[in-house]
Parts: sequence; structure tokens; C-alpha cells
Amino acid sequence: MDRTEGASPPAEGSAPSGEVAGGAQPGGLTEPLLVAGAAATSVLLVGVIYPRYPDLFPTCPSRTLFGVLCPLCGGTRSAHALATGRPSDAVALNAFVPVLVLLTAWSWVAWVGRSLGQKLLPAVPRWLWWSVGVLWLSYGVLRNLPLEPFASWAP
Repeated sequence: MDRTEGASPPAEGSAPSGEVAGGAQPGGLTEPLLVAGAAATSVLLVGVIYPRYPDLFPTCPSRTLFGVLCPLCGGTRSAHALATGRPSDAVALNAFVPVLVLLTAWSWVAWVGRSLGQKLLPAVPRWLWWSVGVLWLSYGVLRNLPLEPFASWAP
């Protein structure tokens, strides 16, 4: 006999089988929490291990091979400055790392909200991601120009 035979339909306003009221999936926080753990591990690595063993971290291939600063150059040092509570140093080393950290944190909180069936924050608008991406690539090009103020953007 099928388990659904003879079963009464769900009560009005109740969630379908396998869902919690509000649209959240049971156990829906597993993935966001795994991502948070990976992020915490990264912060620990960059904040504690990087200053003691910088050779464990790769050098920028663009800078090594071509002598050109890429948009990510200074990113590890910028992340280290953020991890150790020095946001102004982080911006000086790579202005976009703090921006990317904030947008990623915003996305994560919105993801957790969706997992809980709540709207803690709206999702980061796609246009904002694209705008930051275009500005970041422009920053990567401009910081290679030997003109002020762009030359001062080098890490």
C-alpha cells in the first residue's frame, strides 16, 4: 500500500512535505555554515600563517612573468590587514578586497535568510556585481599607469 493512500491532504497554510513553513528546507543551513567555516579557515590562514610563512602563498603570476600588476595584486596582504583589524591598510594595499569581502558577506547573510525562509537582506543586485567587476578591472589597468594618482595605487 502506498504511504500517501488514505492520507489526508495538508492543512491549509501548512508547508508541503519536506519543507518547513516559510519555504525553508530542513537542514538548509548546512551549506551556508560550511561556507562560513571555509571563510573562517581562510581568515585564520591569512591572518596567522601568512606573516610567519609568506613563501607558502603563491606570488602573482602576472607580476612575476610580465611585471604588470593585476587587479588582485596586493590582495593577500590586504586580506591580512583586514584579518588583523587594519581596514585602512587593507584599502591601501588593494582597494577592492574590502569591497569584495563586504559584498560576499552581504550575499552570505541573504543566503542564510533564504535558507531560514526569512528575508534578512535582499540578494546583492546583479548590476552591482557587474559594476564592481568592471571597476575592479579598470582599477587593475589604471594602477599600472606611471601617472599620479594611479601610480600610488600599486601595493
